[in-house]
Amino acid sequence: MIFSIRLLTCFILKTIFYNIEMRFNMREQPVGFLDSGLGGLSVVKEVKKLLPREDIEYFADNQRQPYGEKNQDELIDYTLQIISFLIKKKIKICVIACNTATAASLKKAREYFSIPIIGVIQPAVQEAIKKTSSKRIGVIATEFTTKNGAYPKEIERISPEIKVFSNFCPEFVSIVEAGKFIAPKTYEVSREYLKPLKDAQIDTLVLGCTHYSFLKKVISDIMGPGVILIDPSVSTSLTLKEVLIQEGILKEEGKGKDNYYTTGLLKKVEKTAKIILSSTDFKIQKVKLEELEQNI
Repeated sequence: MIFSIRLLTCFILKTIFYNIEMRFNMREQPVGFLDSGLGGLSVVKEVKKLLPREDIEYFADNQRQPYGEKNQDELIDYTLQIISFLIKKKIKICVIACNTATAASLKKAREYFSIPIIGVIQPAVQEAIKKTSSKRIGVIATEFTTKNGAYPKEIERISPEIKVFSNFCPEFVSIVEAGKFIAPKTYEVSREYLKPLKDAQIDTLVLGCTHYSFLKKVISDIMGPGVILIDPSVSTSLTLKEVLIQEGILKEEGKGKDNYYTTGLLKKVEKTAKIILSSTDFKIQKVKLEELEQNI
């Protein structure tokens, strides 16, 4: 009996120490990010400011964008393929830094993988609900996210008294990918997309696509000072920090290193990434779709 108790105690202690060691090792592992393109770099930029010690593995699926025009089954496949690729890079947590992919596949990804997975919709919704005074929130997003109703559903679940006004902005992603953040054409297109939301007299506007973060100046100029812009990049980075702390896997030492991957045209992606990151001190690796498709 005494021997059995000692054996059990020894087993419990070994398990505890093993879990502590696993957590410590996981702290050194990178954070994974995925997006249809370079919009998710808006999240990365905020994370690098908030969590400069974290290593980053970022995947941009440029060849298959825009995600907003895909169906849900396609988006689920793409998301699972990319997360599987990133898991091979030993990521400890994954941020789906794409509103469309979050709306389509966050639930399925969490069922499929054992690592923590964060989306960008819930953090943005919580921030928008806190900020609105008039209870009139606008959302601009891709076609899929808008038609899916992910934002109105989540807002209604938390605060059913709030009215939500949505519009999709099909040209915004290509504008950002081309690096034309404040061009005259950008203002022209933005006025068209934002007019219904101005007419709805919203006081809070959610940028429901991570690409749109790079158009904040244009959007703010058009909407005016009376409308608060909610950038999912900021709220998602804060959520990421909270989860890393809760899981005991926050990296506390060293300087973060970044790796970037794309399915798109390398030179074109590098050109825009340099503008977004305000840096040339990085490399982007090309990944063939065949390599991704083997993952699922």
